[in-house]
Formats: sequence, C-alpha cells, structure tokens
Amino acid sequence: MQITSFFLTTLFFLLSAPSLLAQQIKGLVQTRDEKVSLQNAQLVNIYSGQIAYTDSFGNFSLNAHKGELVEVRMGGYLTARFRISQGHVPPFFKIYLDKLAVLNTDRFASSGLNEYQIDSVKNYELYRTTLDYPRMTAFEQMESPFTALSRSNQLKWKFQESYAMFEREKYIDFSFNESLVKQITGLEGEDLQRYMRFYRPSYEQLRSMSQYDYYSYIRITGAHFQQLLKRGSPRNSG
Repeated sequence: MQITSFFLTTLFFLLSAPSLLAQQIKGLVQTRDEKVSLQNAQLVNIYSGQIAYTDSFGNFSLNAHKGELVEVRMGGYLTARFRISQGHVPPFFKIYLDKLAVLNTDRFASSGLNEYQIDSVKNYELYRTTLDYPRMTAFEQMESPFTALSRSNQLKWKFQESYAMFEREKYIDFSFNESLVKQITGLEGEDLQRYMRFYRPSYEQLRSMSQYDYYSYIRITGAHFQQLLKRGSPRNSG
C-alpha cells in the first residue's frame, strides 16, 4: 500500500511539473537566404552538453528541458541560438543560419578609421559569435540556474570580460604612444619609458578628456617629470 501511494505521488508530481521532463525537440536547419537544408550542422544543448547533428535533409532531434538554450553551429555560418520556451513548446523548429562574412581588409582602406579602430573592427568580426553571446538577466539566472552556471556559458562570459579589458588597454596604448609623448615632452630613451610607466592614464581618464585637455596633461606631467629628473628621483625607482 505504501509503495503504491509513493508511486502515485511521484507520478502526480511528474505530471504536474512538465518543465522538469526532457522533451525531444525536432526541427530543420537551413540557410537563411537560399533556404537550403544543411547536413551535419551541430546542435548543442548548452545546459546538458548533449550534441546532435542534422541528417542529409537538415532534420534534427535533440532532448532538452524547458528554459534551456540550444546552439546551432556550422562551419562558414554564424552560430544561431534558441531557447526552449517555458510555456508551449512548438512541435517543430525551423532554424536559419546566416553565412559568415569573409573578412575583407581592403574595405578599410578608404573607411577613414584609424589603426586602433580598424584593428578593433577586425577582432570583433573574428570573435563576433562569442562577443554577441547574450548574458542572462538576474531573472533568467533564477529560472535556469544550471544554464547560468554551465562551464560553456561561464567561459564565454569570461572571454567577453577579458576582451573588453584588452580593448581598453589597446586604446590606451594607441592614444598614449611614444611618438606623441616625445613630440610634446622632448623625452627620449629610458627617460621616456619611465615617464610613460609613471603617468600612464586610465581608460576612463582618456575618455573623459578633450584633445586639448589630454595634450595639456602630457605637457604638465612631462614638465613635472623633468623636474623630478633633475632631483634624481625617477632614476632611482623601477
């Protein structure tokens, strides 16, 4: 009697909570422009890590719970993502992939962009898939904590943070360069290197200053540094 009661209670719980049950998701992967079915496109359940591939007709089937995120990957195409609805789940999914643009360096020749900007655009295009990967809101993290804590998601979000930091440092290097500092201060060699270490501005400082303020900053700090040189202070420190 107790076993029967336990079985019925468990069955009732499972039936009343369908979001806890994995469902077989079926669908089709095609190119967006030509509507050509893609064979061997990879589908990855970001939460569970389960992988499936499309057949020769572009069809796929994959197990997933409600709320989980699925990535669709194919060489030469931008990665697509879709989340399984918490409510009604469609019986069939149609996923369209966009072709990955070939990086064309010639188009930057007449763009008017500076070296830093061109390099940033190129890097963004190379890492677009990861950089555009959506971050989960606090509400979404509460709804799908396992998805939020998955290693794949954590690595992508960590890369986004590291990339942002790299871009900020690159902007400082581009703006606070030896040629400009030498021209304004007259410093050279080891003294120039020491000055640039001591007075390297932060990204926030550079963004907040006008060009006039920035040049004034270099001129004033350069003069102060030269006064310290006469006293011998900078030469005796790292």
